Amino acid sequence: MPPLVFFSPFLFLAFLLFSLSDFKMTRSFSFFPLLFLAFLVSACSSDTSVEGKVDPEKSKEHYMLGIEFAQYSLFQNSLDEFDLAIKYDPEDWKPYNKKGLIYFGTKNYSQAKQMFTKAGTLNSKNPQILVNLGMVDYMEGNKDGALGYWEKSVSLNPNDNDGKALNNIGNLFKEKGDLKKAIEYYEKAAGHEKSNLYLNNLAEAYRGIGQIDKAEKILLASIKENPKGLLAHFNLAKVYGEQNKLDQALKAFEQSLTVNPQFLEPYYESAQIYLKKNDKGSAVAQLKKAIEQGADEPKFKDLLNKITA
Repeated sequence: MPPLVFFSPFLFLAFLLFSLSDFKMTRSFSFFPLLFLAFLVSACSSDTSVEGKVDPEKSKEHYMLGIEFAQYSLFQNSLDEFDLAIKYDPEDWKPYNKKGLIYFGTKNYSQAKQMFTKAGTLNSKNPQILVNLGMVDYMEGNKDGALGYWEKSVSLNPNDNDGKALNNIGNLFKEKGDLKKAIEYYEKAAGHEKSNLYLNNLAEAYRGIGQIDKAEKILLASIKENPKGLLAHFNLAKVYGEQNKLDQALKAFEQSLTVNPQFLEPYYESAQIYLKKNDKGSAVAQLKKAIEQGADEPKFKDLLNKITA
């Protein structure tokens, strides 16, 4: 059986955790006006601040600017704004959490944990903070600690429509090779939130235990939910390949490349399908396309050399 493909679930989750969905832009900023405005606000606030004065509205202004800076990957500027947000309202957990996300994204895990812990002391009933703390433990190799945080997150609000903690627990069981237990948690995650990530992980787990038809059904549902979902078409192509539906597999790999041209693995897999069809010319063409676009894994050239030898 071909190897299972679970799309970097923890890395992708880190991106989800750094979502800016809690901020709806009402203005249209170009890059330089944003910087100029942020400079003015920061400069003025530092000149006129009154030490120790709590001002939730001013705190919110800096919090929003911090999020905008983060959108442009200006992380130090973002951290500075979140610090000002904390200065004006030290009891608001959100700036601490956002600082933690920036530290997490830049692999400063000790600082990230410090910020998430502070956010948790200010809002002990927030499941997302526990998810974030679990992410830090996971990245530091403490999987038992991560599991503890994620289980606690789930227990805080079992009916929460955010399936991140459930999906992460499923990933841990998948890593242990317990796919049936992983399926249990992926099912719960997908039941809370019809995410392509959760559905893809669920489908790949079913493929891993040999339930190919079930995997196909789930992947088709994932694509229906979001036709541009990352890796759904790729995983569906793998399923078609195992079902010996070779033409359908090739079409699905092609669609995967349309959705995500930077993901070059479909070229390699398409070459394998063409070899099954005894079409060496097309297999060579697929591998050459991948190499021309930067595929640097040895397997691409190894297979090409094997075919053309």
